[in-house]
Amino acid sequence: MASVAAEFGCQPPFVTMKGVASVFVHLLFTCSATSVGSSYTVLLNSSDVNSRFYTSVSSSGALATASAESSLASSTTSLVGGSKSFGQTSTISPTSISLTATQIAPTTTAIIQTTDPATSQDIETIHERRFRSIIGTLTNARNIPAWLSSLGTDGKWPDSEVDYTTGCDARRANWPAQGHWQRTVVMAGAWHGGLKGAEQYVKDSTIRTAISRAMDYWFSRDFTNIDCLDSGGTTKCPCSNSDNSLWNTNWFSNIILIPDLVGQTCILLNETLTPAHLTACAHITARSYATFDRSINGVGSLTGANTLDVAAIGIDLALLTMNATTLADAYRRIHLELTVRSTVKADGIRADGSFGQHGGILYNGNYGKDYVNAILDVEIEAGGTQFGANAASQNAFESLFDGDSWMIYVNALTGVLHWDFSALGRFISFPVIDNQATGSIKINLTQVHELGQLWSSGPLVNFAESLSTNTSNANAGRLVGNRMFYANDYMVHRGPNYVSTVKMYSVRTQNTECVNSQNPLGFHLADGAVHTYLRGDEYEDISVAWDWNLIPGTTVDYGATPLSCDRTQFTGVENFVGGASDGKVGVSVMRYRNPSTGSLQWQKVWFFLDDDVQHVMIANISSTTAAPVYSVLDQRRHTGPIFIDGLIKGSGNYSGIRSLWHGDVGYVFPADSGYTTSLQIGEKSGTWATIGTSTQPPATVDLFAAWIQHTSLSKPISYTVLPGTDQQTFLRRSRNVPLQSVQNDAHISTIFDVVHGTIMSVFWDTNGGSTALASAGSTVPITITASGNICLIFKLYSGEIIISDPSQTLSSVQIMFTIGRGRAPRWWGMKAITKTITVGLPQGGLAGNSVTQTL
Repeated sequence: MASVAAEFGCQPPFVTMKGVASVFVHLLFTCSATSVGSSYTVLLNSSDVNSRFYTSVSSSGALATASAESSLASSTTSLVGGSKSFGQTSTISPTSISLTATQIAPTTTAIIQTTDPATSQDIETIHERRFRSIIGTLTNARNIPAWLSSLGTDGKWPDSEVDYTTGCDARRANWPAQGHWQRTVVMAGAWHGGLKGAEQYVKDSTIRTAISRAMDYWFSRDFTNIDCLDSGGTTKCPCSNSDNSLWNTNWFSNIILIPDLVGQTCILLNETLTPAHLTACAHITARSYATFDRSINGVGSLTGANTLDVAAIGIDLALLTMNATTLADAYRRIHLELTVRSTVKADGIRADGSFGQHGGILYNGNYGKDYVNAILDVEIEAGGTQFGANAASQNAFESLFDGDSWMIYVNALTGVLHWDFSALGRFISFPVIDNQATGSIKINLTQVHELGQLWSSGPLVNFAESLSTNTSNANAGRLVGNRMFYANDYMVHRGPNYVSTVKMYSVRTQNTECVNSQNPLGFHLADGAVHTYLRGDEYEDISVAWDWNLIPGTTVDYGATPLSCDRTQFTGVENFVGGASDGKVGVSVMRYRNPSTGSLQWQKVWFFLDDDVQHVMIANISSTTAAPVYSVLDQRRHTGPIFIDGLIKGSGNYSGIRSLWHGDVGYVFPADSGYTTSLQIGEKSGTWATIGTSTQPPATVDLFAAWIQHTSLSKPISYTVLPGTDQQTFLRRSRNVPLQSVQNDAHISTIFDVVHGTIMSVFWDTNGGSTALASAGSTVPITITASGNICLIFKLYSGEIIISDPSQTLSSVQIMFTIGRGRAPRWWGMKAITKTITVGLPQGGLAGNSVTQTL
């Protein structure tokens, strides 16, 4: 009803019905005489109303009469329409309702809705909790005196304080004009009460008058052309903007950003809203909510976090208008969204706990946290009511928190929790001070704990409690182990004092995006990008100055791919991307072909083993350009001395080195490698505006960068990484790394962890292949043959095998183990020299997940 009425320009008078039943009614929309087919929604909320009913109203002139088959208490009615107050009274009998009002067009049909007492109580509960929820998010109360002082008599702040640039000239991302409502909602919170540091403004008439002026200003400039919602800058909503109304060419500002702030402000003011202001509040929020029933230009239907944002605006609309139907519909939409998505590139929660947005981009750290915050608000408000989430929705939400916990680290110097940069998408382009997604995890752990208790949810409670614990290193929550996010081509390995992540992409995912001029240089951000956090400040605020052709962990034909906003976002070309994990150790793999130029191809494996040992293999490299090919070890903040083979060194090219150490991360190279390793250390400067929309000043960062030069593309390379080790410990460990490199070529990549008896193999070919491990110490020679392209982890001492299909194309795979002469493991048995197993592989939304079996 609200969406239809808004479309036809209907105006909502405010109707209050008072009597022995304390009935409250909001008559939502009064339409002009030219509106056809419009309708009213009226909510009667009373303990004496025992049924919900709808009735047509035949209206003539100023009198509307509704008949209903319901038992209602007798009440006295006072109506307010437009700016006039009417004192007529009416008696509600068991068979009829008489409403006296003006400006009700002939032929208008009214729909009157009543709720049962339980529903009424639930709505009241949600309403009261909504107040607390809004107040809990408000900050900057200390600025209220300055805001009151500078607010003009017309309700506008000076342009030097709030940039009201509108239409095509306005900045698309983080529209500065939102500052008007950001101030207004804080002032409304101060007036309402409960805002810390603003106690003197509670129910203060001066601030209330100022709030009204601010609302009047915006409402007087609200756009009336519905096409400006999502088609600003087109012929439907031209840049000329003849009425100088307030809109942005970014649909998000018009459909989510501003309506959300408007709804919160209006909720806080509640019964003190004037009829005109209630009209405008309902109009703007209803206009947003109506987008569920239309395709948004350039976006299509709402999905993921956007669905929740608009549904939450619908909840505010329902509370403003006391509409139980809208409230139920908003929660219905939320719970339809709050589920695990199984299709490729789906937006929302995936089965592995990752979160996708914009068609295949890993986004736990921005849209995912918005999704979390939206759910926290609406489900805490609905806890214990009929509108709360069911068990299936709760389980889906828990799985998201489970995934989130792996992607969060802490800056141990500041104590601030952050998202891994690979989970931030384009928001890597913001400095911490801008308080965007890079600023912190931006999730209220107190709220997480509260909802966890309401739901009796161990995962939510554990998430909140573990991340609230102090730590002296980057491993927030002290989570240790390995996790493969197969739905979004991402692996995390966490040691006791570090966090390492690998971000890849495939035919099923996208690398990143450049939207609103944010992240124009980010093409390589998923080319096997590796971040290793130790103190937690390694990559903070360095993107402004780093070399975007040297993304940490990547293999790149340096400078051969043009970096620009319109050439940033791509779906991968290859399908063999993924990994296997048993929760403690893991292997991630990526076959790569540059989707922009097609000029570079390679195969790469990251092995994450016990005792904080990581090993990297790169093979099958080809390039069609003259650009040098580098494999980047790291690019991060420079901290302290750099040791090469135990000696302090500086920038330069070094051949045939055995070890490199910097900032508690060490690299060990094969003795006969002959690699040329380059170091670049020193200050670099950059401008935030070059990589995004931040207005922060240029910055200079002291950076460390190291990479291996592929002087011969036909020669595979490998190296071992020992994270979280001081220089002396690294020097000792680097002399004897207990790894055996078994095979590293275009067909198979295999290593053997001698200490733990773990064999890790990657079979690259679609028809599989065989890899043979010679006798090593007390182990028997063994040959492993696979029938397809898989990742395999084989625990030689227990017979446990972990298998996955990174291509996500196989339904099953056959694996054969053959032992040679020697002492077989105890579990093997006495007679057979060959054991064969056929393993069924997950399908659908679980494709790519690991399967564990025991021989």
